[in-house]
Amino acid sequence: MDEKKQIAVIIAVTLLIGLFSVFIAEAFQSLPADFGGDLTAESYEVTWNEDGTLTEKYVYDVQSSGDYRMLYRVWAAPLTWSGSPEEIQNSGYIELTGVKAPDGTVGYIKTKSGAVYIIGKDSQAGSFVTDKAYENEAGILNLNYFKPGKYEVEYTYNIYPPIEYDEEAVHVNLMFASEHIPYKSVKITLESDDITEVFPHPPTYNVEKEDGRVVITGSSPENEIIETEFLMNPEVLNSLTGYKRQISGVKEKTLSANDSYGIGFFLADLLLLIGKIIVILTPLLFILLYLKSGREKKFTVPEYLSTIPNKKLTPWQVNLVFSKDAFESDENGFYATLLSLHKQKKLRMSEKPDKKGILIELLDPESPDRYEQNVLNFVSLYSGDDNILDTEYFESIAKSARHSSADEHLALAVKENLQSLTSGSDQSISGKYATDGRGLILPFIIGGIIYILLAIALFVFAEDAAGMIFIAIFLGIVMIVQSIVAMVFPSTVFGNWKEDYYKEKLEWDSFKKFLSDLSQIKKYSPDDINMWGEWLIYGTALGAGKNVEKAMKELNVNISESGYFYPHYLWYAGFYSISTFTPPSQGGAGGGFGGGGGFGGGGAGGR
Repeated sequence: MDEKKQIAVIIAVTLLIGLFSVFIAEAFQSLPADFGGDLTAESYEVTWNEDGTLTEKYVYDVQSSGDYRMLYRVWAAPLTWSGSPEEIQNSGYIELTGVKAPDGTVGYIKTKSGAVYIIGKDSQAGSFVTDKAYENEAGILNLNYFKPGKYEVEYTYNIYPPIEYDEEAVHVNLMFASEHIPYKSVKITLESDDITEVFPHPPTYNVEKEDGRVVITGSSPENEIIETEFLMNPEVLNSLTGYKRQISGVKEKTLSANDSYGIGFFLADLLLLIGKIIVILTPLLFILLYLKSGREKKFTVPEYLSTIPNKKLTPWQVNLVFSKDAFESDENGFYATLLSLHKQKKLRMSEKPDKKGILIELLDPESPDRYEQNVLNFVSLYSGDDNILDTEYFESIAKSARHSSADEHLALAVKENLQSLTSGSDQSISGKYATDGRGLILPFIIGGIIYILLAIALFVFAEDAAGMIFIAIFLGIVMIVQSIVAMVFPSTVFGNWKEDYYKEKLEWDSFKKFLSDLSQIKKYSPDDINMWGEWLIYGTALGAGKNVEKAMKELNVNISESGYFYPHYLWYAGFYSISTFTPPSQGGAGGGFGGGGGFGGGGAGGR
């Protein structure tokens, strides 16, 4: 694949990833909240009055039978029972005054102190509630389990919240739920004509001001905060019940806290928008980067080239620079070097009668080429006393290593030595021919990481905007994935070839294309043994050696007569078992201002 096709693939793939991720993000944003499950609240209505009376109406929706005996609401604030005045608290608290329970059930309360009161007649209910209920919990009980259906429950309270005031305003913050089952419908009514400003949490709730009241509506998925913060005229202070505290700057503190709360949602929304823009723009930025740093000069070379472009290069250098990536070699460079060393008479390779591996005899242990010397050292290291390496040895080591820890260490050492020859880079060679453009992609990855870190930091300060923030984190991951896609391609896509080496790159590509086409190879005479031998060596370096071997067999070309190694089967398979060796797995043992600062909390549930 030429460079223009490579950049086209990069742009197409990253653009599709970007578009798909935006589609996913939009879909998640528009999805209705999850209100499923065996137990939900079909509706939740709460009414607050200036005199401190509070009424809650729940319609519990039970979907399964035999699962629930208690439908309740628990408070995070201290809960007391009106029939036990000795439990009155010295700070903000909630006093339950009654429970309207459906037929066949009894109401109950377990107070802050752990005292249990049953509202109805059931001799066994007291001990059951004592054992099962949380502190600060009120609810209804059916010891025979609730059948599927809807159950309406009404709780009435006297509520004594913290109240902050000064000469300009009175501040009240009521949290009605924080940990709860899904509420499909929420309606909050504040009965007062002295309310001046209302701040629902979350801010997405609808607020309507009517004569003498404020009505807030919405819905709440599981464990989402339901809270109402409001300011009132200072003249109403004496008619309010609660624990009053005079402080300065009540209105300013309230506005500041809610500005911060709203800013969290605003920033989450902004971060999400930026993420969508970036994942769409990234492919376009890749185009600009390619045009600036990766575009090559134009050269004309034949489509097929039968001559070796540059015989001065050793096979491993051809593999390193011109095979796949200009800065990475692979196993074909190692195999081609073995073939070349055989031709140089530094090694003698021969096939075995059983066709299991090959024999490599070390004839001359010295070479002026550094990589060839490393290959000779490898052969010497694993040869026997007769200076012959049997590649079947690697397969036997890999097999025995699965049952012997000593052989496992040996196999890993052999694998490491082999990998140093079958993969790697050499900047001193590659840097002469090309520049590595992958470093230009790193800012995109770093940008994605920074974006994710910003989203995580925002989550710390705006937990209620978690839904949008998690989608933003997803988009940050997409940015990194897009960058990785670009980095998978050769380093010269965004880098470039120095001087006129791109022309030589194209010539090697044409030579590889020639060797990969049997119809082209067969046009040449089988009598030129040296030509076929060189084709095999350099073709192996380029990853086309199998095709050359196939053509030689079909044309009955025997290059061994001219000192080349002539394989009749997959001769390098003996290295495969050790190069892919993995050790066997080992078992192991093993009352404030702002959102969330309201008085109350808790929520509905069942058990």
